[in-house]
Amino acid sequence: NEKGEYETASQQNIDTGMGTERTVTILNGLEDNYLADMWKPIIEKIESLSGKKYGKDEGQTRSIRIIADHIKAATMILADNITPSNTEQGYVLRRLIRRAVRYGKKLKIDNFTPKIAEPVFQIYDDYQHLQKNKKEILKQLEQEEEKFQSTLEKGLNIFHKLTKEAKKLSGKDSFLLFQSYGFPIEITKEIAKEKNIQINEKEFHKQIIKNVRKISERFIVNWVGLNSCLLFRQSRTNKTRRSWLYPRMF
Repeated sequence: NEKGEYETASQQNIDTGMGTERTVTILNGLEDNYLADMWKPIIEKIESLSGKKYGKDEGQTRSIRIIADHIKAATMILADNITPSNTEQGYVLRRLIRRAVRYGKKLKIDNFTPKIAEPVFQIYDDYQHLQKNKKEILKQLEQEEEKFQSTLEKGLNIFHKLTKEAKKLSGKDSFLLFQSYGFPIEITKEIAKEKNIQINEKEFHKQIIKNVRKISERFIVNWVGLNSCLLFRQSRTNKTRRSWLYPRMF
């Protein structure tokens, strides 16, 4: 209440949505989830690598939180044998890692994702599948970071060139950043928001659909062409009815 006193609720079955982390934070008398035991070692690792202090600067603190949250989540997803890709769960994973890498750049740290993941294994040392897959998890984090780092700087330069004259970015240009430089639309939107630039997101999604159709048409053409060759070969041999399963040049 207004006096700061707790009152018994009339309905005593309210789901606060606090979760374990918020509950632990409150029980430890903390006002910040990221200072609780399940986050603190990760935060300290980022502080050590970046030379930045958590809680001192609002922008840097936000970057540290995003990196900690995303790398921890990515580590858990990788433990379930999901790998970064451009589809389904793999794309969610890719977006998490790449957004963390982008905020690492803001803190001027590189080649950091496996190092920041290390405390996760210490915090959750009783998660057997996590410990079992540790080597592969660190490998996947390192590889995905390297892939994005190789195009991140180029992509940012292209973004600045495209928006230098006008405070807007077309859907086609957003798609260029996505297709050629590995920028998920969420990252492009975030950069645009920071610089007060508008994005034509509807046009971007149209470009995605158009590209998918092109790929589908190409696949159909290739499929028809391949099967024509297979059927032709089948008609030329009487050795076995299954000869078309083993295509070769002829």
